[in-house]
Amino acid sequence: MVGHNSMPRSLWIAGVASLGGAAIAAGIARLSTPFPLLPFLRFDAAEIFDVLSFLLFGPVGGVVTSVAHWYGLVLNGGALVPGVSEAMKLIAVLSTLLGLYLGIRLSRGSIWWGLVGALASRTLVMALVTFLLYYVLLPDVYLPFGSRALQRIGIAVQGELTLAMLMTTLNGVFNLLHVFVSIVPAIGIYGTVLRALPFLRRYVTPMPLLRRST
Repeated sequence: MVGHNSMPRSLWIAGVASLGGAAIAAGIARLSTPFPLLPFLRFDAAEIFDVLSFLLFGPVGGVVTSVAHWYGLVLNGGALVPGVSEAMKLIAVLSTLLGLYLGIRLSRGSIWWGLVGALASRTLVMALVTFLLYYVLLPDVYLPFGSRALQRIGIAVQGELTLAMLMTTLNGVFNLLHVFVSIVPAIGIYGTVLRALPFLRRYVTPMPLLRRST
């Protein structure tokens, strides 16, 4: 399992604080790319720091960095619906980490099952949350915006329920892709960090996929 209880508190705090600071900086710097079909959804590079913190410093480290990431987005502003969009990002990241944790734990250390868990958890949680947001909570905001975005690429949808379902489906595609965007680079960096700082191996147990390279 990722992380280790014997890690010195000072090392844990310094590591999590550094990755949290990097996540905040990435949020402020707008290191993100819009999803072409629904441009208010963005592939956010800061999520890589959230996952890396989870891998190196355990679930609590991942959550702390994710909250710092959320705070950076709040500071940055510019969301379609201020407050709501940042909250949706936090839910997306935490559901990713939850699935990653459960997948790795239940498989006794397999990052592959962690990836599967993250895909399932984020997709299911965000499908429910986004449908409620689009169709129940803020339809007057998201449905017209989504309709205009889809019309630009030649897709015209009749009916609010149909539009909300299509937008939820596209959001699901976005979240599936984002899991790979967030986790795959973090795994690569994780292995690099353990090679560059071998003393960390005393506190972090490499996962099966990474043992040969670390």
